[in-house]
Amino acid sequence: MAKIEIQVDDNILSEASRILHSLGMDVEMAVNILLRRTIIEKGLPMTMTTPSLEPRNKITRVSGRSKLKITPEMVDEVWKAFLRYINGAEELTSLSKQVSLKTGMKNGSASIYLNFLANLVNEKPNTRALKFEDVEYLMSKIRTELGDDLYRKALKSLKKSIPYWRKNLSNSFADKVEEYCEKHSS
Repeated sequence: MAKIEIQVDDNILSEASRILHSLGMDVEMAVNILLRRTIIEKGLPMTMTTPSLEPRNKITRVSGRSKLKITPEMVDEVWKAFLRYINGAEELTSLSKQVSLKTGMKNGSASIYLNFLANLVNEKPNTRALKFEDVEYLMSKIRTELGDDLYRKALKSLKKSIPYWRKNLSNSFADKVEEYCEKHSS
C-alpha cells in the first residue's frame, strides 16, 4: 500500500476533520473514498463550477441519479463483509454502510447485494436481481468458502426466486439463473 503526504492549511484540515468526524470518518478515509470515486467516475466525483447567481426558478434541475457501475472490487468487498455477517460479527445495515464508504458503492446497492447473499444461504427467495456474472461469482464463493450445504441452500433459493424474476424482469435473467441451477444441481 502506498503512503502519500499532503500539505494542507491547518485551518482547512481542522475544519475538514471536524466535519468528517461528525460523519464517523477521518481524513484518510475521505481521501481514500475520493481517490476510489475518481477512478470509478474517470474524473472528479463532484462539480468544479461555482453556484450560479441566477434566481433559482431560472435554473434547470439536473437529475441526481447516476448509473455507477458495480465493479469486481466492490463485489469482493461485499463478500468480505458478508463473511463478517455469517460469523455473527455485525449486522447487514452497518456492513452495507462500511462497504459503501470503503468502495464508493452506493449504500442501497451494497444492501441489496448483502441481503441477496443472506437470502441465498438461508434458502429464501430473492426479489431483487444482481448482474448474472456477480451471481455466478458469489455462488462460487459460497461453494468454495462456505461449503456444499450452504451452496445447496443457495441453489434452492435461486430456484425459488426464478418464478418472480420470470414474471417481473424483462431480461433473460431468470433463464440464465435456471440454466445455472440445472447445470449445478446434482
